[in-house]
Amino acid sequence: MKATNFFATIAIAFGMITLITSCNSENSLASTQALSTTATEESQAANVSNEVISCADDYTPSFPAAQMVKGFAKADSVKVTVDQPDATSYPKVITIDFGTTGFTAKRGNVLKGKLIVTINKQMHLAGSSRVFTFVDFSVNGNALTGSKIVTYNGIVSEKHSWSIVANDTITRTDGKKVIWISNRTRTLIDNNMTPLIFWDDTYSITGSSNGKNANGKEYSMIIDDNNPLIFHADYPHFTKGTVSITTENNAAVIDYGDGTKDAQATYTINFVTKEFTLNK
Repeated sequence: MKATNFFATIAIAFGMITLITSCNSENSLASTQALSTTATEESQAANVSNEVISCADDYTPSFPAAQMVKGFAKADSVKVTVDQPDATSYPKVITIDFGTTGFTAKRGNVLKGKLIVTINKQMHLAGSSRVFTFVDFSVNGNALTGSKIVTYNGIVSEKHSWSIVANDTITRTDGKKVIWISNRTRTLIDNNMTPLIFWDDTYSITGSSNGKNANGKEYSMIIDDNNPLIFHADYPHFTKGTVSITTENNAAVIDYGDGTKDAQATYTINFVTKEFTLNK
């Protein structure tokens, strides 16, 4: 009887160890999947944000007097209207209408709807701000709501600098929502010797963000100050930089590469590194 009880106890203990190990493996896999999902969605949200700001740069550069008219159609079919088209009245409300059928922008993204930009004063003055709101606006079918504020800080350490505060909700094509709250600094590091053309500029980005991924999991993200994100205005993805993402007490590191313009990045979780493709 004692021997039977002994072996029964061993069997029960072995079964419990197996069950615990199995549960831990499943939890670890679930955490890894949550982190990898968050990594790709954080990148997508940042890309959508960059596209919005870059489009505003494209269509509301410095308002030369010749373009100060109420409602003018751009050659590429984007309609831009200004409520106060004179050179001195502020604030100005600029409506950039991409239409409802889908307009392919310079970076290959398909835009629909209206981007509303409110400017408080001339954009080359320190302290000038642009407030972004959206009307039926989407990027590649991903609907964007919320608001964004871009403030020009002036020249900091001999470089033009902007603060960007965003509170975005992205409703993906599958109906799931990503909440992206961000506070970043965008610094011009190369204007390609064309100071009046924004299309070929290069920026570094530092700061942080937080929010919820498409499965409702909360996360936070911090950009590595020693390896900031690098963004080219003529390309839809980051090309360099590293960020740390934390969700459910687990962490991942995203590495956007060495500066090559491609749609590839890596995430590292529990010392395991995998490559993934950046979403638009």
